[in-house]
Amino acid sequence: MKLKNIILSLFLAFTFSTTQAQLNVGDIAPEIKLPDSLGKWKPLSEVKAKIILLDFWAAWCYPCVQSMPDLISIYENYHKKGLEVYAVSLDKDYYNWVAMCRKLNLPFVLVNDAYGMNGKTCKQYHIESIPNKLLIKDGKIFAINKSLYDINKILEKELESEN
Repeated sequence: MKLKNIILSLFLAFTFSTTQAQLNVGDIAPEIKLPDSLGKWKPLSEVKAKIILLDFWAAWCYPCVQSMPDLISIYENYHKKGLEVYAVSLDKDYYNWVAMCRKLNLPFVLVNDAYGMNGKTCKQYHIESIPNKLLIKDGKIFAINKSLYDINKILEKELESEN
C-alpha cells in the first residue's frame, strides 16, 4: 500500500510539474528570438511599436496563406499609426518559407522557427493550431487568437483614438 501511494504521489507531482498554464490577456509576452531569412536574429523585445500583431503561420497552411492579403492590408493601414507585425513561420523547410515570403511580398518582420509546432516558441505561446494571431501592447498579451476582422476593429479603436 505504501509503494502504491509513493507511485501515485510521484505521478501526480510529475503531471502537475509538466502541465503548462495557458497564456491569458494581461500576461507578459514571452520573449521570442528567431532568425529571419538571412539568419539575423530578430528578438521580439526589440520590436518598437505601440501594438505588435504576433502571427503564427506556415507556407504549407492554406488558411494562413489565404489570409496574408488581409494581414498586409491591416499592416498598411496601421503601421504608421504604431502597429508592427511579427510573423513567426513554423515551416521546417527553409526554402519553401523564403519562397512564399517572396511570392506574397510580405512587408513586415518575418522570422522562422524551424522546429515548427514542436518548437520552443509554440510551447511558450501554447500554439496548437495555425493560423493564430495575438496582439501585444506594452509587453503584455492584449488579445488572443482573434480573427483579422476582430483585430482590425481592435486596432481601429486603439490606434485611431490616439491620433
